Amino acid sequence: MIILITAISPEADAIRSEYPMKKSAHGTFSLYESEQLPLRLLVTGSGKLNAAMAVTEYLTSYSFSEQDVFCNLGICGGSEATSVGDGFFCAAVSELTTGRTLYPELYTHPFPEARLFTSDVPVTNAPPAFEKEGNLPVIFDMEAYGIATALFRRIMPSHCFFYKIVSDTCDGAFPTPKTVTALLRAHLEKLLNFLRKTEQQLLCHVTWQNDEKSRIASQAEQLTSEYPFSATMKYKLNGLLTYAAYAGFEKEYILRALPKKCGTPHKKKEALALLQALEDSVLQPEGTTGTKSYHQPAKETLHPFRHIYIERKVFRHPVTERILEQFPNASVVPVEHYKDIFNRSRQDLHAEETEPALILAANRGSYFYPGAPVCQSFGEEHFMYTSCIMNCIYDCDYCYLQGMYPGGNIVVFVNLEDYFAELDKLLKKHPVYLCCSYDSDLTALNGLFPHAEEFCRYALSHPDLRLELRTKSAALPFIKKIPAAKNIIMAFTLSPQELITRYEHYTPSLHARLTAAKEAAYKGFSLRLCFDPILDVPNAELLYTTLVEESFSVLTPEEITDISLGVFRISKDYLKQLRRAKPSCAVSHYPYELTDGVCHYRSERCDVLLDTVRNALHRHGIPDDKIFIWTPEESVKGESNAE
Repeated sequence: MIILITAISPEADAIRSEYPMKKSAHGTFSLYESEQLPLRLLVTGSGKLNAAMAVTEYLTSYSFSEQDVFCNLGICGGSEATSVGDGFFCAAVSELTTGRTLYPELYTHPFPEARLFTSDVPVTNAPPAFEKEGNLPVIFDMEAYGIATALFRRIMPSHCFFYKIVSDTCDGAFPTPKTVTALLRAHLEKLLNFLRKTEQQLLCHVTWQNDEKSRIASQAEQLTSEYPFSATMKYKLNGLLTYAAYAGFEKEYILRALPKKCGTPHKKKEALALLQALEDSVLQPEGTTGTKSYHQPAKETLHPFRHIYIERKVFRHPVTERILEQFPNASVVPVEHYKDIFNRSRQDLHAEETEPALILAANRGSYFYPGAPVCQSFGEEHFMYTSCIMNCIYDCDYCYLQGMYPGGNIVVFVNLEDYFAELDKLLKKHPVYLCCSYDSDLTALNGLFPHAEEFCRYALSHPDLRLELRTKSAALPFIKKIPAAKNIIMAFTLSPQELITRYEHYTPSLHARLTAAKEAAYKGFSLRLCFDPILDVPNAELLYTTLVEESFSVLTPEEITDISLGVFRISKDYLKQLRRAKPSCAVSHYPYELTDGVCHYRSERCDVLLDTVRNALHRHGIPDDKIFIWTPEESVKGESNAE
């Protein structure tokens, strides 16, 4: 359903004249419904307060679904940078008197963009100061901020659009009702075509997810009708069936793996036996018979940084200016604080993964943190990490960042001088082992942002700093550009190509990563290979043994400084959020064990996976003193040490 929201009758007349509608309600608002199309028209009355009340009442009185699209359509006053008849999508909607701002999430669309200010009275003299921030023209209306406030309490910002057409240039010459109707009618066809396309995309995505849920629920219902499952057992059953479905197990394979009924079906022990058999069959499948590769809808092409939000206090920072030079066509929007965008509620992670926005900010909090228990310290006493960029350009389905952060946009802290000043103080106290690429892949982003390069140059002149750059990139230009040093560790995360294709979206191939690792070793960097995280998937032992063989077909043992091994693990709280973010990813639905807040595989399964890779490394002459292994016990040990 498309819900168009206008303020006054001349605006509504443009829609009613093109699409026959029947009036269905009247109160604080007037509501019209198309008899032929999934289209509604809500007329709120003029003014911010009337608009907010009308939209709030509508959302309270009428149901809405996940694929509904809302669009506030109306006239506006324009600044000198606009002309009468121009139409704009609004990238920011502000209240003129207070400066409070709401930010719709805009993705690929064919319209120009503007910053909109809502005033309580018609603006007849546009304040020139508004033109000095960002690169978008400024427009003015009397309703949008009220509508946005009401919508964003219930509706995802990515489902809400604000399309404004310039009717005057704030000179006091207001248009006639007929002119208003004509202005809107000229834009209506193109706008509605876009809204229909958006609605269909949302519908396809929601329908696909609901179909998968229905299929899994049907299997669960079939089994629970035959066995006396408790609520806890039903929850576990649903989790196992969900994992099996997304891991690619056919229904027939699952049914064959279940025990034949013996004894009385109503006994609870029969239900427990079924659960155990199901868990064993999907976690330790025999060969590949009965399984298939699971395919969810394909990932779209990555389109990063069409929108750049910049904290006002860093607009003139040299790093900001350097970054903006690389994105001349991006919409630049000023913000007071990066969390206004990064931490807003009801974000559309699915869209943000494909079109992440860039947020430039200054970090005014802590710069360095003690290493977490789920991370390896490699025997270093002063193990620390830093987050100078938050979130990653890659989209790995199992990544803990999707449980840690509320969305897919990327924050870049531009005040690197403050990081290095703090690091100077730390190095005066003791040597530091610093991982600067945990919460983003700095190496992959170095062509856009200078952070990896700047940290490397700092390390060159500070031998007491051991710097690790963890990456899934194939950053040959970066490796060739930066002077090498042994206290700079290039750490390449390696995965079987089958899992790269399935889970590690937008990342380079295994061969490309190995080629870059070879160049790093040749150049003189310390080289670390990270077989971490090892995923427990069907045929995992074969996949990871093959991965080791492919790695040593390119690299020699002498080129490798050390190797990191670790099974997949994730905080309980992050896993909960990951399941919401990636409901169709098998990794997030695996039946994990829990140890001190960390979810991981069974101990015996961890041992099998780690021994498989370690034995393969031994066959290539890698000694144990070069292999660092994370196990679930390391998390417990790290917690006790931290205390």
